Amino acid sequence: MKILLINPGMNLQKFGKFSRLMEPMPGIGLAYIASILEKDGFPVEVIDDFALHYGIEKIVRKARQIQPALVGISCLTPSAPYVFKLAQTLKQNFPDANIALGNVHASYFADELLRQGIDVIIHGEGELPMLNLARAIRDSQTWDGLESISYKLKNGEIRRNKKHIPLSDLDVLPFPAWHLFPVEKYGLFPFADIKKPILTVLGSRGCPYQCSFCSVTYWGNKYRKRKPEKVVDEIEYLIDRFKIRQFGFVDAIFPLNKNDGLDFCREMVNRKASQKVIWTTETRPDCLDPEIIAALKEAGCRRLIFGIESGHQDTLNRIGKAAKIETTKIIIKQVQAAGLETIGLFMIGLPGESSESITRTINYATELDLDFAKFAIFVPFPGSRAYEDLRKTGWDRRDWENFSTFNPDPADLVYVPPGLSGQTLIELQKKAHRKFYFRLRMILRQFFRIRTIPLRDIVRGVYALLR
Repeated sequence: MKILLINPGMNLQKFGKFSRLMEPMPGIGLAYIASILEKDGFPVEVIDDFALHYGIEKIVRKARQIQPALVGISCLTPSAPYVFKLAQTLKQNFPDANIALGNVHASYFADELLRQGIDVIIHGEGELPMLNLARAIRDSQTWDGLESISYKLKNGEIRRNKKHIPLSDLDVLPFPAWHLFPVEKYGLFPFADIKKPILTVLGSRGCPYQCSFCSVTYWGNKYRKRKPEKVVDEIEYLIDRFKIRQFGFVDAIFPLNKNDGLDFCREMVNRKASQKVIWTTETRPDCLDPEIIAALKEAGCRRLIFGIESGHQDTLNRIGKAAKIETTKIIIKQVQAAGLETIGLFMIGLPGESSESITRTINYATELDLDFAKFAIFVPFPGSRAYEDLRKTGWDRRDWENFSTFNPDPADLVYVPPGLSGQTLIELQKKAHRKFYFRLRMILRQFFRIRTIPLRDIVRGVYALLR
């Protein structure tokens, strides 16, 4: 019984000028699912359509060679229309195959997708539900007792089985099956890439914070972490097997606390892995102090990513971001003094924002003197508290391809705060990037100190900003 897993492409034309800056990231979720299926003896094939740009016709041709009994497709909101068309086409060509969709968007709209012909929806973390589903299909068993799936009965009734308890011991999972993926194609995003090849590593799952814009909380807030020695085992494996020169943590926050961070850093240094690879991670300023910052640097961390979101304290409070503007300033200076590079992620057009509050965010980002900054237009993704709150006000958009934080068409923005216009948000986004990057200090820093972005990407970025 063969299984096909697909990381779908999407309509990159919707990103306009920003499509030049898009690059495929390693899909660690599918890689974990592939690994646990392979460990159980199932033959698994993977198509990373986003990286390889196959398109639906070529995927069908590849599937015809494989003849899968089960097809699993990851479904994020911006790719939902493409995923549904792909799933329908596969079902038409392979009527006996079971088509399964997973990830937040599929889980949130499970009943709707099942009524439209999808066979099964995977809820929550996909490894065990997919493994149990594959076993049931192989052994011709019913799906009644399979946890964390939804499916349609013959009488048309939708059945949603009970949730499984998320894995408490993440180290029981085999290493992600990267040998099935086009590793050479991957990066993180333009200003997080330093040395290639690059892959991603999971240190923990779950996030205890309650930010209103985040759909990760749809799976719950139970925080679980891997043993640091197991994480470093995996890093050494990636260095030896795939010759990686950089990895990035995919955790919502790493390190979440000082002791966990110090334990991992000691393991990296003691085993000299810190001398073989560099890495990046996203964390919060209030998770850091000078001791852990120094340890991160010694352990090979090169660049820290901070989800700062806003430079307006009222906005941060409103979106549930438990962060203080002054604390962020202090920690960023400490990180820079230690010699680590900094990336700030900001959002504009959050609920309740005005031109004045957005301008304050732009000025704040410039004052922080980060090495890189990204200013994304807020999108209320399904599964987030912000999506639910907006729906209660009568807002309801279902043009999923437009759920992009870099949408160049003001008419297609899915949410614009009252008192602003789509055109104003686009102009403020342009202003933010121009003010941040078109400074002599920043230009000299990128060309003479950091020098990790290829000239081609710099030219593309400048071209996008100027347009």
